[in-house]
Amino acid sequence: MLNGVCYRCMTAALVATTVLASVFSTGCSVFAPPHSSGGILVIEVPADSGPDAVEADRSTREGEMKVGERLEVRLGAYAGTGFAWSLAGPVPGNMQMTTGDPAGKVEPVAGTKARPGGATMSTFGMTAVAQGDAKMRFVLMRPWETDGKREVARTIVVEVVVKNAPNADVHATDPFK
Repeated sequence: MLNGVCYRCMTAALVATTVLASVFSTGCSVFAPPHSSGGILVIEVPADSGPDAVEADRSTREGEMKVGERLEVRLGAYAGTGFAWSLAGPVPGNMQMTTGDPAGKVEPVAGTKARPGGATMSTFGMTAVAQGDAKMRFVLMRPWETDGKREVARTIVVEVVVKNAPNADVHATDPFK
């Protein structure tokens, strides 16, 4: 003991501090689970690369929401590589692109400074207009490559189950009714 402090306690505190500093500085997961807050379902995929990202990309991102709620699919990439995220295929029939968000709006990752080659987030915003299943496939590729040799760097599949909101008039949010 040194001045009433146990060496084991000091060692445990030092190890815990080192582990926490490592987790906060490098990020703790390649695969961020979906989370819902205030009528918004957020599915986020970081701009990671390497074997962990390839393995995580094989997992379908799943979520559940109600008619009238908003979905934000946030996909990470690195600026300056020429690769951009896009929705491969049409928007599902029970989802509608949000007019306030351009498809694939790109911004620096929250909490970081914009810099050449830095991590960015592409956001695809949609609103659920009818109940049912919505399956979307997003691809990261160079959009200008048209010679038939388009390299798809990453593919993310998102599946969302949209349930009817209790006491909600489905037709009130459906623009086609």
